[in-house]
Amino acid sequence: MSMQTNTTTDPIEFCPAAACAAAIVRLEGFIDHVARLHQEAQLASSPDLMKQLEAISDELILAADDARDRLAHVEAVSAAGAMAQLLAAIRDMRARDEAEAIRAKDLEARAIRFLAGANLYDAHFCRSLSGTMLGGRLHVPARRAQAIQMSS
Repeated sequence: MSMQTNTTTDPIEFCPAAACAAAIVRLEGFIDHVARLHQEAQLASSPDLMKQLEAISDELILAADDARDRLAHVEAVSAAGAMAQLLAAIRDMRARDEAEAIRAKDLEARAIRFLAGANLYDAHFCRSLSGTMLGGRLHVPARRAQAIQMSS
């Protein structure tokens, strides 16, 4: 019996967060394409086609929202994945919806944990840029862990 290893050289497939973000981008592209087709169906006065395209659009919107929820629950294992989580957090904060604001905090926390653990995060700079206090709270334990690691 041979064991199969699942390796990839694609940096997006390597990181669960980056893979979720790539899925969101693809779905958003499909949503835009369906919206253009819907406009053409309107101009052609085709109510049946418009109805079908609306149903497809609704399904794609639900799939994109599901992918955003997955992005908020996976761990980034690359800077690209953490950046995708931060960008998704910005998008969710702009939506001005309570559920999306909660998801934005989860996204930000996960991204900051990865970046702090990889020593790619400056709490003061990020706190000034984001206007949130979360970064500072997460960075202190990461710095302590790093100092302990360096002293042993």
